[in-house]
Parts: sequence; C-alpha cells; structure tokens
Amino acid sequence: MTLDQLAALDLIVETGSFRAAAAQMHKAQSALSYAIRNLEEELGFQIFSREQYRAELTPEGRAFHSRSRRL
Repeated sequence: MTLDQLAALDLIVETGSFRAAAAQMHKAQSALSYAIRNLEEELGFQIFSREQYRAELTPEGRAFHSRSRRL
C-alpha cells in the first residue's frame, strides 16, 4: 500500500470517477485503475464494485476509505 494509491482512492471518491481523478492527478485513467486493482489485491477485497457504469464503493471499500483518510 502506498500513499499514492490512497491519494488516488480519495480523489476517485471525491470526484466520483476514475477519469476525473486521473485528470486531476495528471495521470492516465489506466494507471489509476491499475493502482486500485493492485491495492484491492493486496488488501484481499474489492474497494469498488464495477458492475454498473460508474464504479461505486463496496461496504468494505467505504470502511477502508474512511480509515485511510486519517493518513
């Protein structure tokens, strides 16, 4: 887990999309997706549900995001 991954997570939640967060971070959307997928693999649970058009936080993702904001 890196601070960059946590910053990306926070910005995705704040902006509501991977695309908007990537634009603000001056990164490719695929780079943010890759970072979040790696974080999910490391944690062992999905942070975002990708079943709908827009990714939404899972219950575990909401709890993790709330705790990660303290960092």
